[in-house]
Parts: sequence; C-alpha cells; structure tokens
Amino acid sequence: MFKQARTAAAVAALVLAGAAQAQTGTAVKDAMVAGDVVTVTAKIESVDQAKRTITLKDAQGRVSVMNVGPEVKNFAQVKAGDQLVLKHAMAVAVELKKGSAGREKTVTNVPPQAAPAGGKPGVATATQTVIVANVQSVDAAKSTVVLEGPGGRYLPVKVKDPAVMKEIKAGDSVEVTYIEATVLEVVGPARK
Repeated sequence: MFKQARTAAAVAALVLAGAAQAQTGTAVKDAMVAGDVVTVTAKIESVDQAKRTITLKDAQGRVSVMNVGPEVKNFAQVKAGDQLVLKHAMAVAVELKKGSAGREKTVTNVPPQAAPAGGKPGVATATQTVIVANVQSVDAAKSTVVLEGPGGRYLPVKVKDPAVMKEIKAGDSVEVTYIEATVLEVVGPARK
C-alpha cells in the first residue's frame, strides 16, 4: 500500500510540473531538464520503543542513533534487522519563455502521504518551486547562463542542450521549475 503513496508522490511531482506549465498559457520555445535520485539505506541495529530511538548502521559501518518523534505512526512495527530507506529525487527544468517579465517565485507543496495504519512507518512528500528569472549573462563557450531571480539572487546554470544555448541571450526571461520529492520508509530485512 505504501508503494502507492511513493508512486503518488512521484506522479504528483510530475503532474505539478505539467500543471504549472499549462497554467502559464505561454508557449515553451525550448527546455532543458536534468534530474537525479539519491538513495540512502541503513540497517536498523536496535529499537528502543520506550525512548523512541533507533540505532542505525550505514553501508560504511557508521553507527548513529535517531530520535523518533510522536508524529511517526506505526513505530511499534519497527524491528532490529529492518532497513531505513531514504530516496530523494530532484529534477530541474529550465524553459526559455519569450515575453515574460520580472522575477517571481511560487512554491507548491503536495501534502505528505503516510504509510497505512498497521504497516511499517513511511512518508512521501513533494515540493515544486517555480522561479521566473532574468538572464544576466551568457557564456556560450562554457554553456552557462547567470540568472537573476527574486530578491536579487544570482544563480549560474549549466545548459546541456546546444540548441537551447543558441536561443538564450542577456535580458531574456527564463522559467526554472525545481521539483523535489522525498520518500522515507522502513522495510523488512534485506533479501539475500
């Protein structure tokens, strides 16, 4: 059942990106997308139900103790030998949008989805941040642009698509969509 929640968080992140693009009503001339998923797994060495702590051992053999707050449901289901799995997905889309003006930031959060009652603890969340920024400078030789976003903050961005790079010039308005999804779950012992 929690696999559905994980899938829903990933789908929600993608749907948010599509919905945001559809709401703007502007044609996207070019786009560049990059993404990455980081997975961290640690074995649960021991569980102290009374103190609500778990002792974790990561792949490098480092041991740490984690306090588990009362907001974590199903804590009684956690046992020594289980694994704690954290998956953090990040995707960035840069779209060249002619005719937009100004700098703005919009953040949309997908409500957290928890594991069902009686199962192992887990949660899936997603956040989408859309920033409209102005292109301050373009370095064609290095395939980078410097963006000025809300609050006068500057961000250098590497552009991988040469076709997109040819279209960008100083003064253009660019939309950057950053999607971040996190899944944290306790799973049974590793299968051999």
